[in-house]
Amino acid sequence: MSIIKEVAAEAGVSVMTVYNVINGNYSKVSEKKIKLILKLLEEKNYVPNLTAKSLAIKSTKIIGIIVPVGDDDYNFFKDPYLSELIGVIEHLLRKKGYYAMVRSVIHAADISTLLKTWNMDGAIFLLPYYDHIAHQILAQNDLPMVFWDSYSDNPDIFSVGIDDYKGGYIATKYLVSLGHTRIAFAGSIGEDGVKCVVNQRFKGYKDALREANIEFHESFVYPFAPVYDMGIVAGREISKRKGEITAVLATADVMAIGIMEGARLNGYLLPNDLSIVGFDNIEASIFCSPKLTTVSQNIPKKAECAIDLLMKQINDEPTPEKRPVLDVEIIERQSAIPLR
Repeated sequence: MSIIKEVAAEAGVSVMTVYNVINGNYSKVSEKKIKLILKLLEEKNYVPNLTAKSLAIKSTKIIGIIVPVGDDDYNFFKDPYLSELIGVIEHLLRKKGYYAMVRSVIHAADISTLLKTWNMDGAIFLLPYYDHIAHQILAQNDLPMVFWDSYSDNPDIFSVGIDDYKGGYIATKYLVSLGHTRIAFAGSIGEDGVKCVVNQRFKGYKDALREANIEFHESFVYPFAPVYDMGIVAGREISKRKGEITAVLATADVMAIGIMEGARLNGYLLPNDLSIVGFDNIEASIFCSPKLTTVSQNIPKKAECAIDLLMKQINDEPTPEKRPVLDVEIIERQSAIPLR
């Protein structure tokens, strides 16, 4: 006799009821019977056949977490922001009974092959690098998808983002409130992908300067990629202008930490010689010295919002807002101080 039949007999229910409990369909089963069936299954070391289960209910319970391939095959997984983000998403998906499959893909055709090969229930596209092919991805794949920080004008896209403009604005206003008027900006401004996010932060930075009647200096802009190594380069460059630049807004915490290291290597004492504000509020921002003042985008809340959007699509539920934009705030620590 199979384990399913044994459990059904011992619990005094039908085989179908046992299958319903295994598949999470509790609507027609009493709480007492659910507990008993689960207890019996555990005692008998029952392990469900996921392949057979997925064929039966036409669901693999797999959610793709799609990550871009960087320039020169840059390993994005070194980025603590992405690592923290994937950890939060995997945890939330696991609590909902889904499995996360993480894969680095960049081309639309490869993405379609991946999604169809594994018959995924849905996908989350991390980092804002997919806007230029979002229309292809949507056209080629009929499954629930959510894009991260998208600025695509495609009306069919589901995306979760933050108020990037406000982030750049309040960070600059904060530095101005500390007496700084010669504030640098570090981030990869430009046309596509992640640059759209940074462009909004850059616009907030410039508007805050203008409102404070502070002159904008093109030479104070360091358009480097928001990664640690380029932060070191930016920090070294900024520290060559001692006294000319007193503060800097970096568009990623990991870049801000790199800037601190680059400035320190050139003899700067931080934060006395240079105030720094980062962006993201990753966990690493409290481990560096000085502890990093940063713009928080509440990664757990953002991930929860993205998964909620995805689940509503999977369950065919109404989605009142397809592109929610979450708020940001300044987290004050030690890396930015009043100008002396």
